[in-house]
Amino acid sequence: MKFLAQDIDRRDWADLGPEGFKREYGAALRPVVVSGAIDHWGASGKWTPDFFRQNHGSRVVKVDGRDWLLGELIDRIEASTPQQPAPYLRNELIDRWPADLRADIAPMPECTHPNWLESRAFPSRHPPTYVELYIGGHGAKFPVLHYDNLHTHAFLMQLYGEKEYLALAPDQARFVYPRTGEESNKSGIDDLEHPDAARFPLFEQASGIRFKLFPGETLFVPAGWWHTARILTTSITVSINGVNAPNWRAFVQDYCADVATASRLKAALLMPYMFMMGNVLSMFADS
Repeated sequence: MKFLAQDIDRRDWADLGPEGFKREYGAALRPVVVSGAIDHWGASGKWTPDFFRQNHGSRVVKVDGRDWLLGELIDRIEASTPQQPAPYLRNELIDRWPADLRADIAPMPECTHPNWLESRAFPSRHPPTYVELYIGGHGAKFPVLHYDNLHTHAFLMQLYGEKEYLALAPDQARFVYPRTGEESNKSGIDDLEHPDAARFPLFEQASGIRFKLFPGETLFVPAGWWHTARILTTSITVSINGVNAPNWRAFVQDYCADVATASRLKAALLMPYMFMMGNVLSMFADS
């Protein structure tokens, strides 16, 4: 596989700013690592393994179907090795946590805006936007190469420790053997480091980028970009997904396809409304 080491833009938010981000990365659907975007967060420098152990150690969390006391899990995470990786707490919804913890990561960085999922015009009381927590140890990794469900953007804010990411553009999809049906956003390759060449002969032609994410940095993964990560040191990350003009059409098609599994009529009525909503929001954004 032809990964190119460190081949990703790294920009400082003070120099880039909202317009530069939108023009160079958001509209172009190009990934970037931004420094300085979360300097205003109370969580910066505060959220450590000890912080969670001391303040939330008795909280019960679920990892791969098993319940853990967070303090016990963090002990395992800090002892994690590539040979014996600890369970990886991932996709933990932060809106279920106490208000003071949520306040530590507010407001979301400017690069995550606008997020049309948060619009009052969105046709659901429970729009599919999520702020999630990830805590993992050395050697743990995300289970599968994927792009985010419903073609949403991903913003990954690194608060503690280091991760290494692999990312591939949407045009590399045929080389990663997407699964079918509801899991079409996931690669069928189980082991990216040692792929079965007989089953996945095209994978060796795939081209992407390999890079590290450090504390204080925010990674923008545009809609449709395949990505996965492995943890290099004990790590704490926060993510949020989002939608705006560049990925609205793909999102609407995915979202309405999901709705259609329950009601084709509702999906048929919903799609023109959502495209109209996107046109209106685009006009406000450009005004």
